[in-house]
Amino acid sequence: MESGTPNVDTEGGYFFSANSIEELAGRIVHKYQKKPIPPATLQDTVSRYNSFVDAGKDSDFGKPAPQYKIRTAPFYAAWATPVIHDTRAGLRINAKCQVQDLNGQIIPGLYCGGESAGGFSQHGLARCIVQGLIAGKCALEEKA
Repeated sequence: MESGTPNVDTEGGYFFSANSIEELAGRIVHKYQKKPIPPATLQDTVSRYNSFVDAGKDSDFGKPAPQYKIRTAPFYAAWATPVIHDTRAGLRINAKCQVQDLNGQIIPGLYCGGESAGGFSQHGLARCIVQGLIAGKCALEEKA
């Protein structure tokens, strides 16, 4: 672990620091990285961001104006990889896992759970099992 950077994984290649932006670009090396980050590209990106502070406007994304420039060493970077595992999109369901149409009306006899159900923040096997159980119980009650 580098001095001054507690609780981060520098040895595993997930956190990097350097005294210049160009040096930082050279240090960002990860086993899943296909190409090194060109130092000039990172420096240009930081310079562009800093220009948004001067302009009081984010010209790229229209976000609220950034207030602080990136200019004082040491500089830090962290490796982050998004994993497309779950979705907030999918069929709209209620608490009984009944599928709803575009007007919020229940579609009789149609149930959904797991990855194909939208709007729930829990993911993985637990979501599938719990929603499958709920859907099964509710479908059985509907038939009774």
